[in-house]
Amino acid sequence: MWRGRQLEHFEWVTDFLEARNALSLTRLFVAATATAMSVALLVLLFGSGGPRTQPAQTMMWLAVGGGVAGTLLWLWRWPSRRQSAAFAAITTASIALACLAYPDPLAALLGCIAFTTIAGYVAFFHAAPVIRGTLVVVVAVAATRAVELAGEGRAALAIVDLFLVLQANIAITLAIHGLLRTVKGDLTVANLDPLTGLLNRRAFRRQVSAEVAQRHDAAGDGYLLVGLIDLDGFKSLNDSLGHAAGDRALIAVADALRASAASTAVVARIGGEEFLIADLVSSHRDVLICQHICTAIDELPIPTTASVGTACMKLDALARGDFDEAMDSLISAADMAMYRAKRNGGNQCNHHGTLL
Repeated sequence: MWRGRQLEHFEWVTDFLEARNALSLTRLFVAATATAMSVALLVLLFGSGGPRTQPAQTMMWLAVGGGVAGTLLWLWRWPSRRQSAAFAAITTASIALACLAYPDPLAALLGCIAFTTIAGYVAFFHAAPVIRGTLVVVVAVAATRAVELAGEGRAALAIVDLFLVLQANIAITLAIHGLLRTVKGDLTVANLDPLTGLLNRRAFRRQVSAEVAQRHDAAGDGYLLVGLIDLDGFKSLNDSLGHAAGDRALIAVADALRASAASTAVVARIGGEEFLIADLVSSHRDVLICQHICTAIDELPIPTTASVGTACMKLDALARGDFDEAMDSLISAADMAMYRAKRNGGNQCNHHGTLL
C-alpha cells in the first residue's frame, strides 16, 4: 500500500515543478545555460590564449560537443532520470576536459568555477551518490591545476584559488540540497492527515493521477477502482466514549487499512470518519477485495464497523476524458454505493459498477 512511498529524488522534483507549471521554463533555462557554456568554450578555443596542441584542441572540441548534446536534449524533451544523470555526467566531463585542456593553469583553475552550474544542477535534481561523484571530479580537476600553478612558483595563489573554487562548489551544493530536503519535508507533512498519517484528499488525487498516468504509459488495460469507506456508528462511539476514544479508533482503522489494502493501493482520510482507497486492478471483479476491508475493521477491538462503496472505470476511458471529472464521478458513485451498504445493515461492501 502507498504509505507515503518516496519517489526518486528526480521524480519528486519533476512533480514539484510540474505542479507549478515550471517545466517549460526550467527546460529553456537549462538549455540556455548549456548553450552559453558551449559558446564560451568556442571563444576560449579560438582565442589568443587557447590550446594549440592537437590533444588539447580535441579535448576542447569534445567539451563543446557535450554542451551541444545537453542543449539538444533539453530542447527536445524533459529527460528521464537516467537521461538527466547522463546529462550531468557528460556536462561534468565536458567542463573537466575544458579545464584540463586550457594551457594557462591559473585561468583553468579559475575556470573550475564553471563546475558550480552542474554541481547546482545535480544538487537540485539528483540524490547524494550523483552529488558525491560530481564533487569528486571537481576536487580532482581543481587540485590538478592548482598543483601545476604551484609548480610555477605561485603556491600561495594556487592554495587560495583552490580554496575559493572548492568553497563555491561545495557551498552551492549543500545549500541547494539542504533547502530541497526542507521543502520536501514540509510538503510531505502538508500532504498527510495529521491524525492518521494517511494522505489527505488533495494528495490522494495527485497520487492516483500519477499512478494512472504511469500505468497507462506502460499498458492501457485495466481499471481504476475507487472505494469510499464510512465507519458505522462512529458518532455513537464518540458520544459514549469521548473524542479521545474516537481518535484512537480512527488511528486503528487507518492501520487496518494499511495492513489490508493491496501493496499498490492509495489510501486517504478525507475527513471525519470517511476514508478513500484507490487501486489499479486488472478486472472489474477485483472489487471483491474491498470486502477484506470490512472484515479487517470488524476484527478491530473497537465498537464500530465499516460500510464500503466502490466504483471503477477503465483506464482507457480515464485517458480519454478529464481526470478530475472522472475522479469526481467515481467518488460520487462510490458514495452512493456506500449508502446502499449502510441501508442494508452496514459492515458490508456494495459495488456501484463500471462507469463509462
